[in-house]
Amino acid sequence: MIPPMFGLLTVFAICASLLTACNLKSAPPAEPAALADADSTAAPEAAPTVATGLRPASQPTLKATEPEPTPDRCRAEAERATRRISADVTVDYQAKSAVISQRIQFLHREAVALDQIVLDVQANQWRDSFSLAELTIAGQPAPYQLELNHLLIDLDAPLAPGCWLEISLRFHLSVAEIRDGLRSYRGFLGYSPRQLNLGHFLPTVAARLGGDWRIHAPAGIGEQIVNAVADWEINLTVDNASESLKLAAPGSVTARGDQSWTIQLRQSRDFALSLSEEFALTEQQLADGRSLAVYSFADAQVNDRGLIMDGAAHTAQEGIKALELFERLFGRYPYDRLVIVQGDFPDGMEFTGLVFVGSAWFYAFDGTEKNYLTLISVHEIAHQWWYARVGNDAALNPWLDEALATYSEYLYIEAYYPDEKNWWWYFRVAVYLPEGGVDSAVYEFRTPREYINAVYLRGAQMLQNLRDNIGDDSFFQLLRSYYKAGDGRIADPALFWRQLAPDQQPLTAATRNEFLANPAVYAEQE
Repeated sequence: MIPPMFGLLTVFAICASLLTACNLKSAPPAEPAALADADSTAAPEAAPTVATGLRPASQPTLKATEPEPTPDRCRAEAERATRRISADVTVDYQAKSAVISQRIQFLHREAVALDQIVLDVQANQWRDSFSLAELTIAGQPAPYQLELNHLLIDLDAPLAPGCWLEISLRFHLSVAEIRDGLRSYRGFLGYSPRQLNLGHFLPTVAARLGGDWRIHAPAGIGEQIVNAVADWEINLTVDNASESLKLAAPGSVTARGDQSWTIQLRQSRDFALSLSEEFALTEQQLADGRSLAVYSFADAQVNDRGLIMDGAAHTAQEGIKALELFERLFGRYPYDRLVIVQGDFPDGMEFTGLVFVGSAWFYAFDGTEKNYLTLISVHEIAHQWWYARVGNDAALNPWLDEALATYSEYLYIEAYYPDEKNWWWYFRVAVYLPEGGVDSAVYEFRTPREYINAVYLRGAQMLQNLRDNIGDDSFFQLLRSYYKAGDGRIADPALFWRQLAPDQQPLTAATRNEFLANPAVYAEQE
């Protein structure tokens, strides 16, 4: 078992065991009391894996290091995003590498000055993948410490409340091949003979929860990334690729010439894209003109004794239905497009506006809704609400996205294929005889199967019991209220349970006692 907390200097110890299991207003400095922690809805229930202590704050001084006029970095516009990320990315498709110039603007919204900034650098987990050539702040070189997935920058002058800074990076990225074994499960940053995936490849300013930087050591089970939202603008150029190259990317995509695009994605937890010379595109539209696009390969069409079963068309058709349903049940999907990509790695993986569904599920498609191609696609679409919009700590509180995404599969079956409700409970849940505490952290499990059984499957059972406890109307109001309260933030379990009305709390006590390993943590709310 991997212990749940690690210090800055100990995270190398678990570098070799990596496996994903996801199927899978700013105020001026004169008014610091008005500033809030922009990343969280409530104080965290556990200490962060990495927390940098703050030394006594001193009055920040502005150095004349930038061309005149010097921007007033402590008078940000009211609607300025806390995090802005822009990058010029040049990809060598044949070499499976990229040269990247990136700029990060970070607005400090808390009431205490910062003398350190921590970047989350997921690409540095992989040996020889991330090579940092230069890091500057406001145009001046800045000292840093890069260790595994985090980069620590000591500021020469504290960043005062209400002020912002700009970090610039130049680095080279070498993408690893998607192979068998543990490494394959994180093929969202990897390549196969026909696909290049770039997920979690750009550094971001780490999330801040309860006044501390929240960044976890990678582990062999589940996910450990805690993402705050940012505005992204990426200028992408691809060299050494054939004319058939297609780009699968979220947000607004504007072609700038041959194999060159600008991609804009607002208020997103992440940024991911996929490139292939073999992609086929299948699209479906909502009534209001928004679209769902499926990028797949020729083998998404299965030939069963002369009968062609088109997994891509099925995924697009069922994906639109899931998107429409979840908008009615939870809240509006805020983007004009949703992209599904056939991925040459196991299971699936969610990103904002783009999800991967593993090739194996396309190969096993049987022409009906009763298969994992359908369920995993729906599951990953549900993550657009439970992860992309309402964030959570995926290492300490994984049930907040995974249990809700799994139960959303059932809601989809219930709405469109009601005769198959019992099939879903057996096929997806009962056959595995799940056990374990729904509220367990990923570090508490020995195997991925134990993790999925407790968090995903018993989590779905717990949500069904809650629905039975308080009735359909109250249950769906609970989900809508949680979505509204957590939208764009990083939620903790207390936020979920606070959506229960006072008279509903005793009605759900038995369910919480049965499924939660630590139900007493919510006792003060009853």
